[in-house]
Amino acid sequence: MAVTDAKIHPNNKTALVPVVVGITTATGQTDTKALGLIPGFKFEVARVEVWSSAVTATISVNVKVGATSVLTGAVTPVAGSVVPGTLATSRLTRRGSATDQLNIEYTTDGTGAATNLRVTVWLRPYPLNGEV
Repeated sequence: MAVTDAKIHPNNKTALVPVVVGITTATGQTDTKALGLIPGFKFEVARVEVWSSAVTATISVNVKVGATSVLTGAVTPVAGSVVPGTLATSRLTRRGSATDQLNIEYTTDGTGAATNLRVTVWLRPYPLNGEV
């Protein structure tokens, strides 16, 4: 029996695909796109994590499908710690079509930087087993 996306349970972790983005920050940026990606399949953002080895500025990261944030608010990195983003409660907000663009954006103040800033967005295809 072949395993296909349609047979995988929506909560199964094997369907998750990580997208890891390294960001080199610049000062005084507002919603600056660090990555635009079209996954090529219908997707849902399952998790967002931000990590940096050092932070000497006010920096925040946002993840969007098109122009709509998948988070309840931007994520502020903390040096040496993985900071999870809080996902929007509506699954429709976190989903994109095969042609929608996933955007990772950052905002900084006028000073400082983040060192080794990494954003990991975990995607999964949908629909999976039992989803419409």
